[in-house]
Amino acid sequence: MSPRGTIEDLFRRRTQPTSDGHLDWTGYRNKKGTATLHWNGGTHGALRIAYRIRTGQDPIGYAHATCEHPGCVAPEHAADSAVTPRRGHHTGPINRQPNGSDDQIKALLREGLNDRQIGKRLGTSPKRVAAIRAELGLPAFQSRPLTFDDRWDANTEPVDGGHIRWTGRLREGTSPAVHHGRRYVSPRRLAFERLHGRPAVGRVLPGCGYGPCVRPEHLEDQPMRDQLAKQCAAIFGAAA
Repeated sequence: MSPRGTIEDLFRRRTQPTSDGHLDWTGYRNKKGTATLHWNGGTHGALRIAYRIRTGQDPIGYAHATCEHPGCVAPEHAADSAVTPRRGHHTGPINRQPNGSDDQIKALLREGLNDRQIGKRLGTSPKRVAAIRAELGLPAFQSRPLTFDDRWDANTEPVDGGHIRWTGRLREGTSPAVHHGRRYVSPRRLAFERLHGRPAVGRVLPGCGYGPCVRPEHLEDQPMRDQLAKQCAAIFGAAA
């Protein structure tokens, strides 16, 4: 089994129970606001995983929540549209609150996040965020080019064992890649060079044994691997 467990384990780490029996999603949401998980190079709907946890099988149709709690992913509230019809888009209470409270939005605004980032994190409209920004008297967010740190934060996640997994673009389905300096480069190479203050020689790979890892401290280039091989040869040669 993977050192980080199963996709169901990851699902549980990305949720927060509420006091009234629902389960809020604290993980990634796509552009449509759908709760999703990145797992083994693929993207999976959180509600599909919730349905699988409850029933032991994948839904035939769309997985959807049967409750009216915004964004709920509780397995007990997950249903299959092929079995249980989805509620109409406007069948809930007219004054139902959107995802994310005003206080949550204000806190993230004060942290310096832009309207789109907050909307994505809380599953709410960026226009609503902009309106609250104006109420607080905060200036409109000035866009700036994304830095490597921005892209790193958006495309990595910590996993069990002290590793960091790349959740972004993969070359040929296996090698992490990030847009930097108008081209796609290896985030491992950039992270390695920033940590060690020198250009990497040869391929930069995790030496920790966890294949998807991009944690800078776990990365090795060819001279480091050669040095380790010499040390092992000297130790085991002396022991013989």
